[in-house]
Amino acid sequence: MKKLNYLLSIALLSVLLVACSSNKKEQDVTNLDELKEAQFAVVTGTIADQLVWSKFPNAKCSYYNSPLDACVAVQKGIEIATAYDEPILRNIMAQNPGLIMLPDMITIDNYGMAVRLQDTKLKQSADSLLDVLKKDGRYEKMMQRWFPSKGKPAPMPKIETKNVNGVLNFGTSAVTEPFSFFDNSQQIVGFDIEFVSLLAQSQGLELKVYNMEFGSLISSLISKKTDIIGACMTITEERAKSVLFTKPYYTGGIAVVVKEPKESKGKLITNVPQIHDGSDIANSAVGAMTGTTGEMYIREHYPKATIQCYDDIMDAIAALQSHKLQYVITAYTTALKVANKNSDLHLLPKEFTDEYAAIAFNKKNPELLNQVNNVLEKFKKDGTLDQIIKRWVRKDGTPYEHTDIPKVSSGKPIIVAIAANREPMCFISNNKIVGLDCELIERIAFELGRPVQYYDMKFSALIAALESGKADLVISNMTATAERRKVVNFSEGYFVNPQVLLTVKDKSTTETKINSTFISRFKESFYNNIILEKRYLLLWNGFKTTFLIALLAALLGTILGAIICMMRMSKSKMLRIVAKIYIDLLRGIPQVVLLMLMFYVILAPLNINGVSVAIFTFALNFAAYVSEMFRTSIESVKKGQTEAGIAMGFSKVKTFIYIVLPQAVQRVLPVYKGEFIALVKMTAIVGYIAVQDLTKASDIIRSRTFDAFFPLIMVAILYFALAWILTLMLDRVQVYATPKKRVK
Repeated sequence: MKKLNYLLSIALLSVLLVACSSNKKEQDVTNLDELKEAQFAVVTGTIADQLVWSKFPNAKCSYYNSPLDACVAVQKGIEIATAYDEPILRNIMAQNPGLIMLPDMITIDNYGMAVRLQDTKLKQSADSLLDVLKKDGRYEKMMQRWFPSKGKPAPMPKIETKNVNGVLNFGTSAVTEPFSFFDNSQQIVGFDIEFVSLLAQSQGLELKVYNMEFGSLISSLISKKTDIIGACMTITEERAKSVLFTKPYYTGGIAVVVKEPKESKGKLITNVPQIHDGSDIANSAVGAMTGTTGEMYIREHYPKATIQCYDDIMDAIAALQSHKLQYVITAYTTALKVANKNSDLHLLPKEFTDEYAAIAFNKKNPELLNQVNNVLEKFKKDGTLDQIIKRWVRKDGTPYEHTDIPKVSSGKPIIVAIAANREPMCFISNNKIVGLDCELIERIAFELGRPVQYYDMKFSALIAALESGKADLVISNMTATAERRKVVNFSEGYFVNPQVLLTVKDKSTTETKINSTFISRFKESFYNNIILEKRYLLLWNGFKTTFLIALLAALLGTILGAIICMMRMSKSKMLRIVAKIYIDLLRGIPQVVLLMLMFYVILAPLNINGVSVAIFTFALNFAAYVSEMFRTSIESVKKGQTEAGIAMGFSKVKTFIYIVLPQAVQRVLPVYKGEFIALVKMTAIVGYIAVQDLTKASDIIRSRTFDAFFPLIMVAILYFALAWILTLMLDRVQVYATPKKRVK
């Protein structure tokens, strides 16, 4: 009991610390002298760490794969500062608010291309081209194109080589925007790419670009896999020993970026200087739900805008409120509800699309499509559709008008795939899926004499569920776009739901006095997210589902893993090969991909529910890992003990059961326990196949309360509790398996 109280106290303390973290004053960094013992984010393969230590011997460095990753770590408060090439940091800052560059640099450096030491001819050609570009004004135009004072770089000009007489192989690391990076069409562009394209054109050569890690560039040049390399590469004496540098084409240095200081004198002040009116969307960061009309519209009409896609609209709203985005584009009904519940958000009046929302059908089911269209036509004529819309779309924020919907209790159900996080179109209230879409499809089903069965899943998985036959139709405020019509059929439109923009209000309206106490805020969040509408039942049901999937997957996976282990240790070469292929295959496929393949493709014809598919899939993956644990633990038992058992008169089977197995179990349990806990956490992805687990429950609650953080904190505690309970169970098994502990 004391142990339980101790652990619960730790959990409660964790919640308080997380909840209070937003009120903690962060240290403002305004000059280099304040970073003498700071934690820096540096890019692997660069000399940034050496330069940081030369300036600050007591500083600590953490390594990241790209400068963007390093800046994001600083932006999120994971690291204090990042040191990298000034032009690249400046470009990242232009597209990621919340960062500032300190006025002083660690070093002043020159940047250039590099060729092999003996390739003086190519170096001279590059130097001559640079001189020509500076004389005829093209260099200045390149600087304006790739280093704009605001927003993203301009598109890459088309450069063609006529009368090709060879190949110029260029090595780069396409994560160094604006020098070298992937554009929206997934083509590598940038200042370096344009320069080397002009170089290839001047030499009558075909340019081939090879993208690789920055740390591999010089080795690729020395091994003659490339002829010239460049990716915002600093000219240093150390590198000059191995390669030959061209004339410098840019002068900058190693700059330092830190998180933008916050004004926190008794107020919570936003970093947004003024309200966005939509006029700057072309160069802004815009959030959208994956695969929606809004995402496609921004990509098509504003190619320079930075698109960030989310599976849940509440994740986008949270990013907007924390100023990681300037706008969120979403359906009018969703934006209206969000704006009504969040006084710091503003709904812009401009509408970007006017497509109809429609019901999607499998192309192999035209009969159901025709039946639904006939009912829709009837509803439009008799006013039923208008009444449904009026009940759910409340511009003034007044409560919904609930009404009784006639239902059919028998017959073959219509399987409806839905994303129930799009209030007021479809959402969960009092543990029931309701909304405009739900009332419409339930009334249609009544007219057809059929009951309705819902499959609630992520929006991005709806089309896959329809194509695989898991659902008869999809209704979830889905717009009938030309791209979607290629794979599914759509009914007649039933509601015009244009895409609109949400943004954060100006500074003067978002200043909030910190008057309310933590306890009062905690009570309010607890009531809204847990008590109201009995939302604790969503968490409880999600907890039970997660527990069931994890436990049964572990049991089935353990049995299957034992079988795979026997095959791996078999004398049969064929069995060993099959087991090895199984292990390598399952380890190599990402779990979320495997889960969706099993549900929507492999097991789709069997009509198995999502929980069963999740248990089976996780068991397959679990078996691939624990089989190797079993094998190594068995092989760790000395063979002499097996020989001794046989010499004492035991059979091989009894020797294994009574001598080898007990020792193997003792040795495998510690690592097995870790894999078991990893399995519990891995179950968080089952929302992709319409299973309502703990994570899905938190998504549902957030979609109703628009509280981005409290539901996640509660779910984190429940995952901790679940992992702790399962760990206690395994600890008990370990006690029985270890004689010394059992005696105690």
